[in-house]
Amino acid sequence: MINRVTLRLPNNILQSLKKESEKHDLPLNAVITRILSKNVIFDMKFNVLPTITMSQTLFSKIMTKLDEKNQREIVLYVPKSVKQLFTVLDLNYNLASIIENHFLIMDKYCGWYAFHYNVKGDNYRLVFESDLGPDWIQFLRLYITSILNSLRISNIDVKIENSVLVFEFVNK
Repeated sequence: MINRVTLRLPNNILQSLKKESEKHDLPLNAVITRILSKNVIFDMKFNVLPTITMSQTLFSKIMTKLDEKNQREIVLYVPKSVKQLFTVLDLNYNLASIIENHFLIMDKYCGWYAFHYNVKGDNYRLVFESDLGPDWIQFLRLYITSILNSLRISNIDVKIENSVLVFEFVNK
């Protein structure tokens, strides 16, 4: 259902929205809806826990300084932090929920990766694409693997081809 709402916006915000609308060749309503959706779906949910925003360049520099040992140490905290977030948001910590409420949301709003997946019965194929460099792909491999392991998923076949990371497994 769609509702009609009348808003009063300061001129500077309206001008910024119109520029964004023209830049992306979208109706003004679509731009406003996208911004509000991001706020409701991502910001209001994921920012319930402290987060940090930084430039992609700075983040890439940090990633290049982490060796695999340090990356492995960091990812030990990943399932705990995702479980904590899911507890706060009253979400189940299971594979379907992780896909819908973590992997897809991070794809849509964080710029960590582009995420695609395919499920055929119990067979899963999760695909993550990122142009943040090979160090990031390696970290992402560890990050995703730690989440899947916390769900007691085993026999995960992981493939890396340049900027594409693929996880294939059977979830029984």
